[in-house]
Amino acid sequence: MGLVAVFLVSGLIEALVTPSPLPTVVRVGIGIAAEAAFLAYVVYFGRRAARTGDTGDVADAPDVIPTG
Repeated sequence: MGLVAVFLVSGLIEALVTPSPLPTVVRVGIGIAAEAAFLAYVVYFGRRAARTGDTGDVADAPDVIPTG
C-alpha cells in the first residue's frame, strides 16, 4: 500500500513539476525534498518492521489457501 503513495507523488511531480516553467533550482529542490521524504519513510517504516521481526520473505508468509 505504501508504494501506491510513492507512485502517486512521483506521478504528480512528473505531471506538474517537470514541464512547469519554474526555475531549475526550484524543480531540483522539489526533487531533493521528495527523495528525502521517501528515504525518511523507508528508514522509519523499515526500522519499525525490523524491530518487530518482519522480513517480507514470502517463505515466512502463511498459506492463503488451506493445504491440509
